Order: sequence, then C-alpha cells, then structure tokens
Amino acid sequence: MGRKKNLTQRVTIIKTAYQLFLDQGYENVTTKQVADACGMAHSLLHYYYPTKSDLLTDIINTMIAKLHSYIAAEGVDLSDKLYVYGLFNRLFFESVGMNPKLLGIYRAALTDGEVLRRWTKFAVDKLALLPADAPEKARLAPYILGGSMGQILPLYVDGELTMELRECINLSLEVFYSVNGLARAWIHATIGLIDRRMTQPFIRTFLTEFGEMMHS
Repeated sequence: MGRKKNLTQRVTIIKTAYQLFLDQGYENVTTKQVADACGMAHSLLHYYYPTKSDLLTDIINTMIAKLHSYIAAEGVDLSDKLYVYGLFNRLFFESVGMNPKLLGIYRAALTDGEVLRRWTKFAVDKLALLPADAPEKARLAPYILGGSMGQILPLYVDGELTMELRECINLSLEVFYSVNGLARAWIHATIGLIDRRMTQPFIRTFLTEFGEMMHS
C-alpha cells in the first residue's frame, strides 16, 4: 500500500514550481531544481508529480480553482452555468494576456495536448457544466473553445492581431455558445453581461489575489 500524499507538501511543491517557472521560464526549470528549492529529495517530488507535465497541469488547475472561488466570492450566480463558463474563460484568458510571465506558463501548457485536455476537463467539472447525458456537441464545445483560444492568444500577444483581446475571446465564446445550440439573441445578451462584469479592476484584483495566494 502506497504512502498517503501530504497536502501541505503538495501545496509547497506547486507554489515553489510556480515561482521558478515565472522567474526562469518553464523550459529552463527541471523537476530536480524544484525539489532542491523545496528542500526535498527528487524521488519524493517524483512521488507527487511523476512528470513535469503533471506539475504544470496542477498549477493551471490551481489557477482555475481560484477563478471559481473568486467569481463565487464576487457574488456571481453560479446557477447559470453557460454564462458562468463564459465569464470564467474571459477572466482566465484576459488575466493571462495581462501578465507576460503567466503567459509564459500558459504557452508551455499549450505545447502539451494532454495538459490542455486535462485542464479543460477540470474547468468543466469544477463548474459541473455538463450533465451526464449531455449531447456530444455540448461535450466537445469546451475543447473547441480552449483550442481556439490556444491559437488566438499567442497571436494577440505577439502583435499579429489588431483586435482587442476581449473581442478575440468573445468570438470564440460565440462559437462555443452556438455549438451548444443557443439562440443568437441569447448569445449577444450574455456576452454583453460578461463585458459589463469584466472590468479592469475585476481582472487586476483576481491577479493580485492569485499572486498573493501563490506566494503565501
């Protein structure tokens, strides 16, 4: 029977790796360096995270969990799941777009299709977005949204697009909602609600809280 994994040690690893990835770049950091910075044996870190991709996945999922708690704390009604998922994605991608170092971690995740698949599933499950009997189109829609933004965001950051970032995300959201079979009037009204909620202070406060959480 294997050892029980210690939550405190897992959190320590995640926060340490996050800071190293921010400061040095994901590609330049080894799991051995993460273990050394945590003051633990490399074999122990490997017990928690067998690969660096596993570690990267958990960092992204930690951000997604914080997104969920932040939106809930701001008084957003979580019962309208499709609206909340749109808000969720706008906050995620605008936050990444506003923070160059965070963008570096996100770009590293994009190069690994398994990481992208895992974090999309985690976000869907976190919001309980899809019922068990959801049609195949609805189940595919979140992956379509994630895949499109995975290509669009780097183009935007590299200056290859003249549109504002929120316009780019909204276009992807329109496709996401259309795949779910929602009426055009509902889509435009919902994206308008998301636009009004997604102010710069709203985004910056999230980034501040997430940064503080990952430093504490």
